[in-house]
Amino acid sequence: MSPVAQNQGDKLILAELNTERLRMVFWTAELAEAVLHIPSQLQDLLGVTLADGFPSPPVRNFVLPATLVHVRRNSSYGLWSGMIIHKANQQVIGSMGCKSPPDDLGQVEIGYDIVPAYQGQGFATEIGHAFLNRLLEQASVTRITAECLAENFASIRVLEKLGMKRTAANRDMIYWELPM
Repeated sequence: MSPVAQNQGDKLILAELNTERLRMVFWTAELAEAVLHIPSQLQDLLGVTLADGFPSPPVRNFVLPATLVHVRRNSSYGLWSGMIIHKANQQVIGSMGCKSPPDDLGQVEIGYDIVPAYQGQGFATEIGHAFLNRLLEQASVTRITAECLAENFASIRVLEKLGMKRTAANRDMIYWELPM
């Protein structure tokens, strides 16, 4: 994968994905710090604001603190997840990524969230296709999985649209894999 960030003169160039309506900016320590502690800095860093509800409690309490620890140790960790920005209004509307870089067998597990006001508009599917395509380009990735709650019908539909197949289920969870 390309570097997380490069300096070109005084301008910081960040790694990102772009789709028609969205852009996904991959995490750096500076961006994760801003979202967690000083959201107003995102306006200066990226020209964006946070949509109501971002970050969600799981992202605020678990995902971002863990990401911050890892990107401080190794900036390339940030290339495996990022924040989703709605281009039309420059608001951060969610996040997507792998729970960690590939393990020794090349497996990654993806996860995502979109704030309530932007759900049901195809945003997770749109950025999901771009993100999965990026993962498929990585030689280190040999297996892509996901899991979701059995009653999360919206997430089930997104995973189906992304081409993921159910591999197992129990009363609470459904497990998915992308055929490769």
